[in-house]
Amino acid sequence: MTLPKGWAIAEAGEVCAIVQSGGTPKKGFLDHPGIPFLKVYNLVNQQVAFSYRPQWISPGIHQGELSKSRVYPGDVLMNIVGPPLGKIAIVPNYSDEWNVNQAITIFRPSEVLGSRWIYWYLRGGRSVQSVINATRGIAGQVNISLSQCRAFPFPVPPAAEQHRIVAKLDALTARLARARAELDRVPVLAESLRATALREVFHWDADELPRCWTRQRIDEVGSVQLGRQRSPKDHHGAHMRPYVRSANVTWDGWDLSDVKEMNFSPTEFPVFVLEKGDVLLNEGSGSAKEVGKPAVWHGEIEGACFQNTLLRVRPTKYLPDLLRYALLYMAKSGQFIANTKGVNIIHIGKAGLAKTVIPVPPVEQQQPLLTAIDNAFARADRLEAEAARARALIDRLEAAILAKAFRGELVPQDPNDEPASVLLDRIRAERATAPKPKRGRAAKASA
Repeated sequence: MTLPKGWAIAEAGEVCAIVQSGGTPKKGFLDHPGIPFLKVYNLVNQQVAFSYRPQWISPGIHQGELSKSRVYPGDVLMNIVGPPLGKIAIVPNYSDEWNVNQAITIFRPSEVLGSRWIYWYLRGGRSVQSVINATRGIAGQVNISLSQCRAFPFPVPPAAEQHRIVAKLDALTARLARARAELDRVPVLAESLRATALREVFHWDADELPRCWTRQRIDEVGSVQLGRQRSPKDHHGAHMRPYVRSANVTWDGWDLSDVKEMNFSPTEFPVFVLEKGDVLLNEGSGSAKEVGKPAVWHGEIEGACFQNTLLRVRPTKYLPDLLRYALLYMAKSGQFIANTKGVNIIHIGKAGLAKTVIPVPPVEQQQPLLTAIDNAFARADRLEAEAARARALIDRLEAAILAKAFRGELVPQDPNDEPASVLLDRIRAERATAPKPKRGRAAKASA
């Protein structure tokens, strides 16, 4: 690492007041009320969420261990057990006593490094990120050791320059945070645009339908069929066929990355084979929000059939893609849930779908309606895609800003600033002359 003039480099264990992880509270010592300790899920959006699912350890237990893992305002916390790794937060001002468990490391600021500099370097420093990235892709639990944390090489600017850099970083990233917050609203806005497009076409009471529209049962606009039930005996056979199931249907259409096969006899195949224009929907789910997801089959897999976790409508009075939008509106607006049955699994059922009534526009109006909804959905998709690109640009911009900060290029340097090496030499000299703490039997005897 090439350092700017007046900068130095030192390991975290040397320039932080402490670099220390917590211990593992034993179950027998867990109690309420007591001393609360922080876990990984308490680090939320670069902040410490003290109120989020606290756990407690009885006071008076392992006080020596607790004193090492106690956190104070200004401490920088990083989770070192994952996935994910590298969640970072600064402890705010508070009045209660808190500790951390073994999954979190405390980086305590010192006269060499302030909280904000530690925070920003842990978030964007190349040496830290390289350690975190090296663990990605490893199956199971991954972790960074405490010795690795203590060995992180921190760039140390002169104290005055460090304050200027941190002030600039905070100002710039605050703007980026506001931009991210606005972009995070885009998916909600896009979904609202889609919902509005569907509601304008399909939300009609029986006494206010547009002229020439009717209300009909679904089995009057097409045939309704429940898919074939799975059975262990059909895992093998002379007539294996691909089939789709509820897992293959998403709110955006088909996900055919994992298609199973089972045996369909020559008499079963004509009943369950899919044809272009078939509309299928999720027949049931343990989650009410997943019931009724629809998709149109456009012949994606030749000779494919469907399982009984799906219902099929083969429309005769409805354009398939427009019918899919009608069913999508019913699913999103909760109309399927209102008429479903079941306790742990909510089912629509073949009979339930067949008797469901929907608004039916005249044939000559269906294509213009379909085009209008398609266009609205396309606009929402473009909005989301543009927001995602903007979010990626912001992430790259923040990374570039941090890189400039750690190269000493973000703010002007002042030749009058005391070099960091002078401060480090002074601290090392003070530590070298400081009395050593007593250990072992002599310490116990004097106590």
